[in-house]
Formats: sequence, structure tokens, C-alpha cells
Amino acid sequence: MKVYKNGAELKEQISATLLPEQALALWALGQEGFLVKWMKKTMLFDPYLTNSVYEQAGPPWSRAFEPPLSPEQCRDVDYVVVSHHHEDHMDGQTLQAMRESAATTFIVPKAHLPLMKEWGFADGQLIGMSHGQSIELETGIRLEAFAAKHEQFEQDEAGEHKFLGYTASFGGIQLYHAGDTVGFTELVAWLQAKKIDIALLPINGRDFVRGGQGIVGNCNYREAAEIAVQAGADLLIPMHYGLFAHNDENPAYFVDYLYRHYPAQKFHMFAPGERFVYFK
Repeated sequence: MKVYKNGAELKEQISATLLPEQALALWALGQEGFLVKWMKKTMLFDPYLTNSVYEQAGPPWSRAFEPPLSPEQCRDVDYVVVSHHHEDHMDGQTLQAMRESAATTFIVPKAHLPLMKEWGFADGQLIGMSHGQSIELETGIRLEAFAAKHEQFEQDEAGEHKFLGYTASFGGIQLYHAGDTVGFTELVAWLQAKKIDIALLPINGRDFVRGGQGIVGNCNYREAAEIAVQAGADLLIPMHYGLFAHNDENPAYFVDYLYRHYPAQKFHMFAPGERFVYFK
């Protein structure tokens, strides 16, 4: 798969992208990895920027394309937000390569704070989030966490959810990053209350064969579309496809479903490394 921009060229584009308060820029980095920029602030969701899954598990976990950025090229981001501890979302190699950054705050489910500390992160670098918790990171930027079902709710001994999705408010723009989840009624109600502008939802789905291989499932393309439409999202962005051939879905099915059922629903499909600017 061709990467739209990568490396130093992509890094320069991110730095050179100037935005008014009413705009948000997004770059797709693969799987559920997205770099978001609002004005001069950057937030990186679920970065998987190595080949660590293949190195640990071997075939068939080879990447379909190289990471558009290296972890070292992300050391100046303001916030890294992690949805859950699976290696293609909370990648120890990626995060530890960014650990020396004095500029970055790392935000993870509270259930995974002990692991981050095992990886050498200091308390001052970390924020742990719980379901229903909202935090103002700085003026104009607020993050709220919602439990996700990856295929079920899972909690630690303290009752902290291991899988989270996040709504991020950038000025007047509301973005939802689902992490890994299936659809469920409460999720739609939570999102309706947030008046989502941009919804990033997985579409790779789940099935008996993958379940038998220990691969935990997600929304399929129908669920992703229905969640976004019922929640009233202005723009739907599918994610979690295209990186691992054996845990994938053809995004053309997603497009066809919207075309047939919700032709007025706005959506955008990314090429790896592509920039998209949303204006409200």
C-alpha cells in the first residue's frame, strides 16, 4: 500500500499546517493511529509505529505498509491518548521510544497505569482516565472517557475499565475516538449528549474464525455507520482496517452501506499519511 506522505516530509507538513480555531487537522497513521492538530496543539491517538506485533507473534501479523512516522518523530506532540492495552494500540516499543519527551503527557486507562510505570514512565508524565471522567487538559482542550466493549466490558479489580473511547473537545469541535468496541445502546446515548462532529469508529468486525484465533472483535461497517448516524455525528471516519490482512474488512462495503442507507452522511476514508482538515 502506498503511503501518502511519510517521514521528514510528513513531519514538515504537520509543523507547517496552520489552523484557525474553527478547524481541526487529522493525519492517519494506520490501524487506529491518528494525529490531530488544533491551532498549535497536537494529540496522538493509539500510535502503533513499529513492527512489534510481528516481532512478538510472527506471521500473519505483518504490516501492509510501513509507519508514516517513527516514534522518535512524535516526541514533540503534546498529548498521547491510548484506548487500551493491545499491542497495536498501546505499543510498548512506540511509547517507550517517546518516553524521554519532556513535551508529552501520556493519557491511558487508569487500569493500565501500573504497566506504564513498569515501562519506565514517571507519575508526572501520566494521566489515568476512568469511564465517565472528564478533564480539561488546557484552555480549549477537554477529554472525556467512555467505557468500550471490546467485545465485552472488562474491568480490573478496582473496577476500572480496561477499554475506553474518548471524546476530545477542541474549542467548539467535538471528536470521538472509539478505540476498539462493538456497538451497544448506551454508547449511542453517551455520544448523542456530546453532539459529535467527527466520529472515528472501527469497521473490521468480528467472526467465528477470528474469535477462534484469539482475535477480539470490533464494530463491523454496519454498526459503525449506525452508531454515527444515530449519534448525529457530522463526519464519520472508518478506522482499524488495511494494516493486517487477516484481521481486516473491505472498506468498500462501508461505502456501499452508507450509499444505500444514508447517502447524506458525510464520511472520509484516509490513505496512510494523508492530511484532512475539518472546518466547523
